Amino acid sequence: MRIIITGGGTGGHIYPALSIANGLINKFNQSEILYVGSEQGLEKDFAIREGFAFKGVAVAGLPRPLSFKTVGVLFKNFQGLAQSSKVIAKFKPDLVVGSGGYACGPIMLAAALKGVPTLLHEQNAVMGLTNRILSRFVDVVCLTFPVNNLPDTKKYKYVLTGLPVRQNIMKSSRAKGVAALGLKHDCKTILITGGSQGAKHLNETVASLWRELIARNIQIIHIAGPKLFAAMQEEAVKQGLGAADGLYIYDYLHNMSDALWAADVIIGRAGASFLAEVAAVGRASVLVPYPYAAGNHQEANAKALADVGGATMILDKDLTAANLKEAVLAVLEDAALQRSMENSALMQGHSDALQNIIQEALKITEK
Repeated sequence: MRIIITGGGTGGHIYPALSIANGLINKFNQSEILYVGSEQGLEKDFAIREGFAFKGVAVAGLPRPLSFKTVGVLFKNFQGLAQSSKVIAKFKPDLVVGSGGYACGPIMLAAALKGVPTLLHEQNAVMGLTNRILSRFVDVVCLTFPVNNLPDTKKYKYVLTGLPVRQNIMKSSRAKGVAALGLKHDCKTILITGGSQGAKHLNETVASLWRELIARNIQIIHIAGPKLFAAMQEEAVKQGLGAADGLYIYDYLHNMSDALWAADVIIGRAGASFLAEVAAVGRASVLVPYPYAAGNHQEANAKALADVGGATMILDKDLTAANLKEAVLAVLEDAALQRSMENSALMQGHSDALQNIIQEALKITEK
């Protein structure tokens, strides 16, 4: 099997793509994988880190609202479509798999127009613009959640598969996570992450609680984001806090599995890949959805987990130090509530998601 994998922009699109790629390699021992995306996107580094060949094409997201920049963006994507056609003609894939985001648009569309079997994965509870367009051309769309804004379901094929998580996520444990990160074994642990880009409002709100939480014998893993890391470091120095006190600040963690397993409660945004990993390890969470996500899909994602008792949701506009502290301590100071939330989250994890997606890939390649 010769397979093109595409999708990027954020870790939320890249991690599922890599999970599917590795799953296909395990299924087809003779597989050759080519990852296609933006030269400027995170996907290039992630793909190379995983050992995959990478090819960059021109891509750009449509500005919203539409403006004079739209013309330039459309031109760049048409350029990317032409480049993608050449990539497909040269690589001759048996299958093209996309995980969403504007980075996958040109290559998925080019493949579909050339009659190459195409599988698209939608992570969120609200389908984004790129995937809504692509869903009209691809052979199958795999869904993480039931999605309300789907194009005509009678004409297009949708399958609820769940979202595959990185396999290393499932190979860790709480003890391994604590040891790998050099944490104390006798403290409750909070993990804070605003996603691959960080979250300024969330960072600042949590930082205002650092000292009070540490005083309660709580240790904190705070993943600030590359662009916001320096500001959080400066704030820690200002407060006189560091690792010796139980505050561990990172710009980014590639070994995210250790942090997820080590945590007793997780504070974060509500990207679908992140939630899938939280559910997979069965962790209680306080979710603050990114308010400017396309179609407000992060709020829909968070609500899906909160509605079954696996999370507490606080909207970004309502977030304060007081209500965040209340939500976190409610979990950490009530063992029964923590176990209930962990079990509810765990029940939402689709342990068979990867197998479901591979099965759909088999169906379209065997036609």
